[in-house]
Amino acid sequence: MKKLFFALCATLMIVSCQDFNEVSQTQKNKPKISITIPDALINYQTAARQTGTVDIKTMLNSTLFAGSNIQVKDVHTFKTIDAATTVETVDQQFQSTLTSRWVPGDINRNWNGDGDLDDIDWVSFYPFAVANELYDAEPIYRSMYAKWQNDGYCNTVTVDEMTYDFAMGNPSLILDFGLPSTGNPIADISVVGFLPASIFEAVLGAENILGVAFSFVFVDDNGDPIKSTRGKEDKAYTEVWFNDGFTWADGAGSGVIDLKSVILHEFGHTLNLGHFGILQAFTDTETGATDYVYQPVNTMNALYIGESRDFLGPNDKGNYCEAWGGWPWN
Repeated sequence: MKKLFFALCATLMIVSCQDFNEVSQTQKNKPKISITIPDALINYQTAARQTGTVDIKTMLNSTLFAGSNIQVKDVHTFKTIDAATTVETVDQQFQSTLTSRWVPGDINRNWNGDGDLDDIDWVSFYPFAVANELYDAEPIYRSMYAKWQNDGYCNTVTVDEMTYDFAMGNPSLILDFGLPSTGNPIADISVVGFLPASIFEAVLGAENILGVAFSFVFVDDNGDPIKSTRGKEDKAYTEVWFNDGFTWADGAGSGVIDLKSVILHEFGHTLNLGHFGILQAFTDTETGATDYVYQPVNTMNALYIGESRDFLGPNDKGNYCEAWGGWPWN
């Protein structure tokens, strides 16, 4: 991984995107898409890794978002774990909801200009919405957002899809896709899509990350988070990536990663939910084989252990209701 990173530092990394089928007549003349990691990010990573200390949130806020009115608040990664590895420390995470909240009627986040500030708008960057050049993920995106919106205890907020058009420009605030950008988000939530594993290694420094959600909050002139409701920080934007370096499948199985489980999990983070549950390791004293069990079982369990999590557990539903039960008055 270090060799790969320093190769990236020596040469600005550009990964060409393959051509995909166009989704509409107006988008047939689409521009050539490439992915570029900004120089400031690469330079920071080089210096930080030489000292052995890399904090992704600090890195982003010190480079790309220095002096901006938004800052990265949370970087939630969903990792896979190898069942053959002995786990000595049991993972326990009980963050029902994030410390930030979308604010109804917030004119600061009227990114798409539609004036509807009591819904949450998401957009998919369709050139990268295909996993392993095989699975069209956009129908899964829609069904997973519908699951969060409709299958919980509270059905108070509308999660609206926007159709991406190249006129909208760059879908990412972190990566450069060679498209025009105003420096602002194009929606409340941008699902950037399935990116090469090299992007995850270069930016996040890890190989076992299936997906990541970057959550941003608004800050004042002093760089302090703005708080409008219940003492929660005002959420500005969330950006989601998935790692195309894994073998994805429509369902759980040996050697593959279930698309629905990972997408539903990351979308939970975009809707203010944190990681929740206890991971217990059970090792067979005769064979040495290790099995992992989550208690309780939820979509928002922090690690992917190979089982399907394409459902909402009681804690998922309850935590979602905690985040959205009072909308639009929370």
